[in-house]
This record gives sequence, C-alpha cells and structure tokens, in this order.
Amino acid sequence: MIKATFIIAAALAALPAMADTVTFTISAIGSGTLVNGATTTTFTDQLITFTQVTDTTAIINPCFGYTYPCAPDVATNTVTIGGVGTETLTGPTYFFDNGINVAGIANAPFVVFLGAEDSSLASYNMQTSFGPTSYGIYSGSSVSGESTSGGTLSITWDTTNYPDATFTAVVGSPTPEPSSLTLFGSGLLALAYLVRRRRFAQS
Repeated sequence: MIKATFIIAAALAALPAMADTVTFTISAIGSGTLVNGATTTTFTDQLITFTQVTDTTAIINPCFGYTYPCAPDVATNTVTIGGVGTETLTGPTYFFDNGINVAGIANAPFVVFLGAEDSSLASYNMQTSFGPTSYGIYSGSSVSGESTSGGTLSITWDTTNYPDATFTAVVGSPTPEPSSLTLFGSGLLALAYLVRRRRFAQS
C-alpha cells in the first residue's frame, strides 16, 4: 500500500508543470491584394487581423539574438481579411515585443508586417494577458509578397486615415505539457501493476 501511495504522489507531482495557451492578435485597417495564380483579389480599407496561438512556456528571450521576447517562428499563423476570409501564413512568422516600444508580427527581425508603437509596450513579457489596446501603427509596417494558403499577400497601411493598430494577448486555460502526461500515465500503469500483483498474491 505504501508503494502504491508513493507512485500516486509521484504521478500527481508531475501535474503542476502546466503551460498556458496564449493567443496574440494585432489588427488594423489596410488595403492590398491576394494573388492566386491568374486570380487577383483586391481589398480596400478592410479590417485585417493577424493571429498566433502558442503557449507561455514557448516564449523565447532573447529573440533571434536580440534581448526581447517573441513567440516561436511558425508557419501556422493566420491572417483574416474583411470581405475576403482567413488564410494561413505559410511562411514562418512570429509575434514579438521589441522591449522598446513596438509589439506586432514579423517574418524576420526588423521586417514587420504590422506593429503597434507605444512606450508602454516596453515592459511587456508576452506571458500575460494584454489589452485590447490601440496604438499608432509602427511606421515600418508593410506586407509585400507574403505566401499564404490563399495566394501571395501584399498590404499597405493608410496611417493618415487609419493610424491605429489594436494589440491583444489572451491567456487561456492551462493545459498539461506532454512530458507531464507521459509521467502521469507511467505512474498509473505502475499502480495498476501493483494492485494486480497484490490481488494475485492474496488469491
């Protein structure tokens, strides 16, 4: 019985190793094109939202050698364009906070698709909920020839008529990390074996 109790305790001890899902979004009004072969879809002054879903334990710092946090560089992020739909960004992209004044999405350092710029972003660690808060669009923001599941995407931001971008981070419910589930499952298997062995010895 003591052995069984020890195994249960060891298995349960693995459960606190949890990762919180975090969803980053940034949106603004923009215009551009989505080119798929011979078909070109044009959109004008539409709400465009970029999204990345990851977990808090995956946030990297330093980010590609720079001392600020960023999410993993993945090819599963999405862009939703008003009047067009949602496409997957098939080239690797990631959300970042540059530790000075810009947070947003990029496909390489200093190649920003859409950034929100404000000094209050300087201390954000990307591991807690944030916003939604609107800031001025970072002047270097642009999208040119980016590969998506729906074609090649280009966007320009009209910072004169639509100067703001809205940045949001939402931390969701904790989910067990795979390693924790493996350890917990191993503990339960060992417990089942001991119980079966004990019953066999008593029969």
